Amino acid sequence: MRIQSIDVLRGIAILGILLMNIYFHGIITVGYVPFDITPQTDMWVDTFNAIFADGRFRTLFCILFGAGLAIQIKSCKKKGLNYQDFLKSRLNWLMIFGIIHGVFIFGGDILFLYSVCALVIIKKLTLPTRELFRKAKKWLIIGAVLNILFSALVIWSTGIEPEMVRGSDLFLEEYSSWVGNYDYQVTIQAIIAAFIVISSPLWVFWQVAGLMLLGVYFYRSGFFKRGLTTSQFKTFVLAAAAVTSLDIFMRFSYFNVGSEMSSLLASISAIFMSILYIHGVIYLLKNNHRWIDVFKAPGRMAFTLYIMQSVVLAILLRWAFPEVHLTASMIDYLAMAVGMILFQLVFANWYLSQFKQGPLEALWRKAYLASFAKKQAKLQPAES
Repeated sequence: MRIQSIDVLRGIAILGILLMNIYFHGIITVGYVPFDITPQTDMWVDTFNAIFADGRFRTLFCILFGAGLAIQIKSCKKKGLNYQDFLKSRLNWLMIFGIIHGVFIFGGDILFLYSVCALVIIKKLTLPTRELFRKAKKWLIIGAVLNILFSALVIWSTGIEPEMVRGSDLFLEEYSSWVGNYDYQVTIQAIIAAFIVISSPLWVFWQVAGLMLLGVYFYRSGFFKRGLTTSQFKTFVLAAAAVTSLDIFMRFSYFNVGSEMSSLLASISAIFMSILYIHGVIYLLKNNHRWIDVFKAPGRMAFTLYIMQSVVLAILLRWAFPEVHLTASMIDYLAMAVGMILFQLVFANWYLSQFKQGPLEALWRKAYLASFAKKQAKLQPAES
């Protein structure tokens, strides 16, 4: 059941990421720009995002990325392969795909950063189980502290500035610069992708790496089969509710720092919520709720679906219907995301009924296996 739960969770994570990213697939530099008078539906959607979406699925995907590394290590040991060389081949190619995706399609790419983080911690993946958990916990605490300091620095350096609103001269200027100008889009996306990776040791690296180590620990300790105990479940619910409530308060407060602090709080509450999501899926599988299996196919072709989201939404929101950003409210973006999620859910289940792998999964596998084979061929003469 361990692999089954990971596949289901990966499917939920990759589809759920769309709920977070939908606002940035159009104009990544501004995301969702509020109206001068906030619609009531925006408040409801923002509350929904705070509880169920923001940071949750990215954090869940990080944990599952770590679990995937643990699965690959176990497979390599069973086959007598050097797991470090094998993982490096996989991650190097994923990094290449991430660069292409981040620069030319969507600047909010996670593949490049995840590959870098995984390569940095590769030697720590086989630590004893207890030490692995301690290391994960330590890095998550470091990540939280650095996030607080980084957020404070951003607030201090930017000062109190008027919030951009829909229809303002500032928004229209950014809209005009972005829409239909591919050279400008590529330039900005390259800058954003480079900034995220270069600055990551100051904020996000520690959390991403810590979550990956946590995923390895969860896999090796059997958490993906048993879930939380009753007391642990209650503790995580209370922690998630407390931090999320504070996040919601900051979102609707009149403080100019609300947005920055909300992002920070979401990254912390996401850890508790993502573990609750894992527990929920395990509970459903244990109790034979077979409908949850519909997410297995998206989980097995998560790479393809992730890139598909970026390509399809770039075409629709930047070229075919760019004017949607002038009038769309949060409920409109939510409807777009749900429509895309339902399409990908149906598509993934149909595709894997016809083929064994998603197209990008097959391409990635062919590329990293070729690289690994070349590396092994070079090592053999030296060893003999």
